Amino acid sequence: MRTFIAIPLPQDIKNYLNSIQAQLKECDVYAKWVNIHNVHMTLKFLGETEEDKIPSIENTINKSTAGLHLLKVNLINFGFFPNERNPRVFFISTDEERTLQKIAYKLEKNLEPLGFNPEYRFRSHITLARLKGKRNIACLAAKSKEIKLDKPFHIKSIILYKSTLTPKGPIYEEIFKAKL
Repeated sequence: MRTFIAIPLPQDIKNYLNSIQAQLKECDVYAKWVNIHNVHMTLKFLGETEEDKIPSIENTINKSTAGLHLLKVNLINFGFFPNERNPRVFFISTDEERTLQKIAYKLEKNLEPLGFNPEYRFRSHITLARLKGKRNIACLAAKSKEIKLDKPFHIKSIILYKSTLTPKGPIYEEIFKAKL
């Protein structure tokens, strides 16, 4: 099964991001906009995972999140991966980059004995769209600069998800939740 570890977003943040997407879609960029029900912050993509590893992954998530408490996060900037000249992903970043990076790197380190290669390239972000071309990117960049991001939220849990790819897009199912 295909799996990843991520931070779920509260429904009010999903609603807020949905309204932002609606504004930005006016630019008519060539993109696949992320279904608002699927938005999250990925900490570690695991890929194809054997089912018998799931209990060990759950233990690793618990070990990696031990002692963590609710974390307040603010949305701060829009951006492009890898950059605006060659955009593939359009995202919103957060102000807790270092804290979330520490969590992600701890997961990476603790998952390595289970056969998951560490990458240590985490960037705190919420993907809004996967860009398929450069059409109207300048409009998207300009319009996103006009939007004032003012919606803080609390991270309350970290989830291990199963991802099933379908022609209509991915379907995410919660396998395990570690509450903070």
